[in-house]
Amino acid sequence: MSKPPGDAVKFDGEEAGSGYASPMLDLIASGTIIALTIIVMIASWNLKIPGGLTTAPGLLPFLTAASLCVMALVLAATAIQRHRAGVIAGTDEKRNIPEDMRALALAATVAIYISCLHFLAFQHGFNIGETHFILSAFEPVTIIALTAIIHMSWRGPLWITLLISTVWTLILSLVFQKMFNIPLPGGF
Repeated sequence: MSKPPGDAVKFDGEEAGSGYASPMLDLIASGTIIALTIIVMIASWNLKIPGGLTTAPGLLPFLTAASLCVMALVLAATAIQRHRAGVIAGTDEKRNIPEDMRALALAATVAIYISCLHFLAFQHGFNIGETHFILSAFEPVTIIALTAIIHMSWRGPLWITLLISTVWTLILSLVFQKMFNIPLPGGF
């Protein structure tokens, strides 16, 4: 919060004046998250499996904790790089996009995403070797929408955002189609 002239208090948003946290705080947060995710992965691994792997009650918690652990490791690596480079907390450059405009753009992106899944629905089956896959509108529409959403909030290069969106969308698609046998939206 900043205080304009007079007695009025103006809320600048959650990210006002923010930048990177100090590298030491990021390392502490990373270590804590890594420890918690390892505990969750061990606990979910030890759950009894009533049928096959697809019915394992600990599968989703394990995958969620593993992906969070990877993200915490990346945070720790960037914190170490910033520490070595001598970056001071709170000194990164922010985009000059007002918070209200960013929230409006996010809402519009989600609305367009849902509309595209409904109106551009298609489904195409194909085989890779002995395995049958189904490509629906979910994959391309989600990749585009996720890229747009991430790029609104992250200052990285567009190609990295697109790559991350593509990989995670395809992993999500494969997990739901092949492990859980659940069709994804955007098909018939």
